[in-house]
Amino acid sequence: MLIRGGLIALPGQSDLRRASVRVRDERVAEISESLAPEAGEEIVEAEGLLVLPGAIDPHVHFDEPGFTSREDFLHGSAEAARGGVTTVIDMPCTSLPPVLDAAALDNKLAHVSKSALVDFALYGGVSGHRIEESLRRPGASARDSDGGGAMAELAPRVVGFKCYFVSGMESFTRVTHEGFARVVAEAERLGRPVLLHAEDFDYVTAATARVKAARGSARPEWSDYADSRPEAAELAAVAAATGLARSRESTLHIVHVGTAAAAEIAHRAGATCETCAHYLAFGREDFAEKGAALKTAPVVKGLSERELLWRLLADGSIDFLASDHAPCTLEEKETGDPWTAYGGIPGVGTGFPFLISEGLLGRRRMTLARFLDATSGAAARRYGLAGRKGSLEPGKDADFVLVDPDASTRVMGSRLLSKGRVTPFEGMELRGAIASSYVRGKRVYDSRAVDGRGGAGRSPAGLPGIVAEPGSGRFLTWGYL
Repeated sequence: MLIRGGLIALPGQSDLRRASVRVRDERVAEISESLAPEAGEEIVEAEGLLVLPGAIDPHVHFDEPGFTSREDFLHGSAEAARGGVTTVIDMPCTSLPPVLDAAALDNKLAHVSKSALVDFALYGGVSGHRIEESLRRPGASARDSDGGGAMAELAPRVVGFKCYFVSGMESFTRVTHEGFARVVAEAERLGRPVLLHAEDFDYVTAATARVKAARGSARPEWSDYADSRPEAAELAAVAAATGLARSRESTLHIVHVGTAAAAEIAHRAGATCETCAHYLAFGREDFAEKGAALKTAPVVKGLSERELLWRLLADGSIDFLASDHAPCTLEEKETGDPWTAYGGIPGVGTGFPFLISEGLLGRRRMTLARFLDATSGAAARRYGLAGRKGSLEPGKDADFVLVDPDASTRVMGSRLLSKGRVTPFEGMELRGAIASSYVRGKRVYDSRAVDGRGGAGRSPAGLPGIVAEPGSGRFLTWGYL
């Protein structure tokens, strides 16, 4: 395959370069201004289009098996491809059973491998109610604390371990500070990062009780939910986590940071962190219009926080963008009660287009080099995939996205390929449009096939624009080569 005449985004470059890309055996073979077509070679005309590395979304909840009324790997990975994401990393907590041991991982792979449309990796989990199993070797005594339990069994096939300081899931409970310190030590021994949902349990529990008591029998408001999980809850959790990690801070990764000062604490300590598009786009003031569509945990903070988070993402203090894609059914979302409405949004298809629009094409908040690192390169390095993923260069997988910079995209929940259609980005006009997405040189999404102009016929997945077979996505492990 020859992608001819596009504007190529190469790693470390400050400007796009007009060139062609040759793909051979699923990898980038050559990049040059003077590549001539070879006999029988498929030509993809990219004149006037941006050729970007496919995004890596290192934080998705595709909910399979167990909660597939909310999302599954077919619809989640289809939405990823529609949004220019060619690799995802799925969380261990929102499936049944959660991925807390090797048997659960085997079970998950048996379900999802047959439907994935993009490449994917998995995290293992550490739940408070099963922490000793995670840390102890089978048959070891309770006094033996040198590791070797379920974490060690999982490590060869996962790219990190997820745990929570505060959790509402009975099947995946929070870890204590003492347990967390032990998890970090074991993860360092195994050479894998620990991903932490960093909100302080004591703070959130007490603040929630106080806010509910103050409201009494009156109808709850969205400000109540926001007040129950303020900036201080993140600050306390990140400060505690970096302190507990002690000399192992580089093993720690803070997920979905919504408070700039918390990101700064993590960065100064030597940990990594991520933020999400909804923290860059909205503030708690937007609940008045968005309501349940904006509910997540952590909650979005004040609008002034957006600019601080943008600055930290642009200068690299926040390492990369993730979506925390976690959709649900309409009934779960629209309960009419801020406390019971499901906390999660479908973000895997909107995050990359949002950053293209606001970070690269529109307001140009980021340099090209930093944009590429925040959307693909940094996550590939953090999770052991950089040998083949994260940039467009010879030898790496031909994961790329063609973007029309002169077109625009209006976000409409009805057009999402996710099972979840309630999005806070509803109606937002984004600059640029994803024309097509390729995974290892194979076209997965084509916008022309949505309305029949692509001549692709019926979608193999039965989803608009999807032109690849379900199951074509590859399972990736640490050090993938």
